[in-house]
Amino acid sequence: MMRWLLIIFTGLALMLSACSKIGSGEKIAVVNWEKVLQEHPQHARLQKLKDDYGLLLDKRREQEIIGKTQMSSLAKLYQLKRNSKQNFLSADFFTRMTEKQTAEQQKLKQLSDQLADQVDKELAAEEKKLEEHYQLRLFNLRLKLDTVRMVPEDRKKVESELKAARADRDRDRMLLMQHKMGLVNQRMQPHIDAMRQRLDAYARQLQGQMMEEMKKGTDDPLLQKAPGVLKELLGTIDEELDKRQQGIETLETSIKKETESIVIKLAKERGYSIVFHKYRTNVAADDVTGDVISGLKKLGARAEAAEALNKKTAGSSTGK
Repeated sequence: MMRWLLIIFTGLALMLSACSKIGSGEKIAVVNWEKVLQEHPQHARLQKLKDDYGLLLDKRREQEIIGKTQMSSLAKLYQLKRNSKQNFLSADFFTRMTEKQTAEQQKLKQLSDQLADQVDKELAAEEKKLEEHYQLRLFNLRLKLDTVRMVPEDRKKVESELKAARADRDRDRMLLMQHKMGLVNQRMQPHIDAMRQRLDAYARQLQGQMMEEMKKGTDDPLLQKAPGVLKELLGTIDEELDKRQQGIETLETSIKKETESIVIKLAKERGYSIVFHKYRTNVAADDVTGDVISGLKKLGARAEAAEALNKKTAGSSTGK
């Protein structure tokens, strides 16, 4: 019983190993594997599938770039809107605070004037007493200078006394004025503290409103939906890519199996024990590339004939 053997070598190591075991009486053949695959009747279809796959893959990359660019533009636009809104709310905050401070300061001014009048009334007697005290003293000194004839030394002495009396009066007036201001400030302090508390509370209220307004803009529908839409779009394309990849792999496997079946059949018919996929200078082998290609063409012709018959049969059935 003759033992047929077909060995397909794709690596140099296996090639060298096989060469070391080849006997002198064995028939050897070689086939240009790449060439026969390209001559397979389904090779054009396979190449078309690969080209379509590449185009779809390029489209997928393009869609991803476009989608990410659009999301980036949306994010920038959204941030710009938020910044504009924040600037508007900040300006509105300062405007309202200025209006509130002006109104509060006007109230304080009115209250301060009222308290000043009240203190003036309370210290009116003391102020009158102070004026009367210095009025008589100043009057006597001025009268003395105007009516009494004095030697220069005595006149200078009286003028010094008049100047000192005026200085004393001004000092006491200043002390009385400071006392008045102290009383007004003392009585104003609770009102000033209350005003500050009202301003602080009003500022917190405005800040709270500002934060609420800013929160209203955090849920941008387009910006939130964009990643999901892009993922869904790319997922659809990925599914199609997977289907096409499976179709390519299935067709490649079918082409290789049909080609291998022809090589095996040819090897059995002609008694080849070894068939190499690549040419080697150190091995004498018959080139069966053309024969394999002829076998593939016959296989393709039979497939076309069968397809035509199926179409004819299907057409006849439809006509009935």
